[in-house]
Amino acid sequence: MYIKKNKILLFILSIILFNLYFPHAVGATFIDTLSPAQRKALQKASDADEDVQELIDYAPDLLDLNYIYDEYLINTYVAEYGPGDANGDYKVDLKDYIIWLKYYKQTNPVQQNENPDFNNDGLVNGIDFIIWSVNYNKNYPTPTSTPTSTQTPTRTPTPTPIPTLSPLPYRPNIVLIVSDDQRYESLEKMPFMGQRLGTGYWNLFTNAYDNVALCCPSRSTILSGLYSHHTGVEDNNKMRLFNENDNLATKLNASGYHTGLIGKYLNKWIDGRTPYTPPGWDTFQAFVVPDYYNYEIYRASGEITKYGVSASDYSTDVVGQKAVDYLKNVKEPFFLYFAPYSTHYPYKPAPRHLNADVGEISFNPSFNEADVSDKPTWVKNLPLRDPLLMEENLTAQYRMGLSLDEWIEKMNTTLLDRNILSRTIIIYLSDNAHSWGEHRHVAKVCEYDSCNHILLLVRYPFRGGREISNLVTNVDLAPTIAEIAGVTLQNSDGKSLLPLLNGTGNLGRTGLLIRWGGYGFGITNFNGIIKPNWKYVELINGEKELYDRNNDPYELNNVAYKPEYAQLIQQLHNELIGLLNQ
Repeated sequence: MYIKKNKILLFILSIILFNLYFPHAVGATFIDTLSPAQRKALQKASDADEDVQELIDYAPDLLDLNYIYDEYLINTYVAEYGPGDANGDYKVDLKDYIIWLKYYKQTNPVQQNENPDFNNDGLVNGIDFIIWSVNYNKNYPTPTSTPTSTQTPTRTPTPTPIPTLSPLPYRPNIVLIVSDDQRYESLEKMPFMGQRLGTGYWNLFTNAYDNVALCCPSRSTILSGLYSHHTGVEDNNKMRLFNENDNLATKLNASGYHTGLIGKYLNKWIDGRTPYTPPGWDTFQAFVVPDYYNYEIYRASGEITKYGVSASDYSTDVVGQKAVDYLKNVKEPFFLYFAPYSTHYPYKPAPRHLNADVGEISFNPSFNEADVSDKPTWVKNLPLRDPLLMEENLTAQYRMGLSLDEWIEKMNTTLLDRNILSRTIIIYLSDNAHSWGEHRHVAKVCEYDSCNHILLLVRYPFRGGREISNLVTNVDLAPTIAEIAGVTLQNSDGKSLLPLLNGTGNLGRTGLLIRWGGYGFGITNFNGIIKPNWKYVELINGEKELYDRNNDPYELNNVAYKPEYAQLIQQLHNELIGLLNQ
């Protein structure tokens, strides 16, 4: 009790002294006053999430710096030194106060074995004194020896599901191709796929959207058939919430499918752990951290192969060849999840495509939107983008798609040569789209079509291909594949697309859910509903958006605040709540 009273008195005294004698920190801009510790945090964030580096390069105004500092600066610091412990002896005492006094008012004071900058803001000041005082007399546990990492985390085995009968005459093979950050219109720039839009056996879904326009949430949804708020994977830092024991791969594998993953799995799937093979995958050849050069690929055998900087190391070609080899030899029925890094940042086309002609580069009328007075605050705060830089990056993305297109054609040819193309369903989609200045936005995550209108094509060998305009979502992929294979997913949020592919009916759907509930991007969290005629969005700060999809396809005129739409907004609000609660 005596110690607790002393700590309370010391805390009160520290606040008084701080207000009397110590200057308050002055807010500074991101560009010119980042401390070394903050820069280190930003580097750690970039190393952990490739999307952060893209924002640093092209749209630093969209970085959520507070979250990044909390996640990669303060939390990292606390893991290495206890708060108030300046000398690393695992206790907070007068020795730490003396060290604080020694460095008081100094910037970037961290020295070997001494760090009195307890909040890592690059300055030793009264804030650090308060941190020391409130932790005075605290003892921290001393570290123990690092436990030996296991090859595979301990997991609860998935119960074997009872297969249901496939609606097809036999259990077809399934190839799922997931590209990265590929824009919808880029299909027209792909020589092979661009000639298959709604022709032959290829079905083009013209109104396909993702639930969350970001890599890890989208891929978790694709593999589970669940909304992001049901998987728990709301951003690129939440992979560990994904249920690796119960998803599409485990269901298919348990029912007799040979399952293979080649390419990108989930962001931060290792995250300090020893690489492992997740449950459900017979073949697993995944990027440790994806890139185009200087990357590693982990195999289910435990082997890690390093690749360098030669033309033959270009990762789209490497994983493409692995996919072709898989298709040449795998026993039927099989499920291949092929996920190259293309067309994600950094924008590096294959050497043979560095100067490829991809035709005219154009942007729609929402590019560098002049009047954003009707847009949410986060959009109003965005600067105009450099048109030449946006065009340069989009051109590079189109060129990157050429190598992906070549490998899709080679996979198609491999299936044809094996005489199994007629009993193989190929699904090709992007995990999310990508903005290049539409509504002044760069990258993804946003509520606009430039972020969440995705490409989706399905080669369905049992009926002629066509364009399908029904509203569909990446949440529908897992239940579609499950029905094709004759397995059952529990509690799926999506709907099987087989009625649309077979031409036997519709989905009974009146709207799609889009949302952003994560961190790391300077975009206000939102929930939204897309209907055939309307898109309605509610942001957590109370702002709203309503767009007429028929008469305003580029989302230039937000009519949410016009009184004549009040009744419609109430109706859409109720529908949105229904989707969130389903």
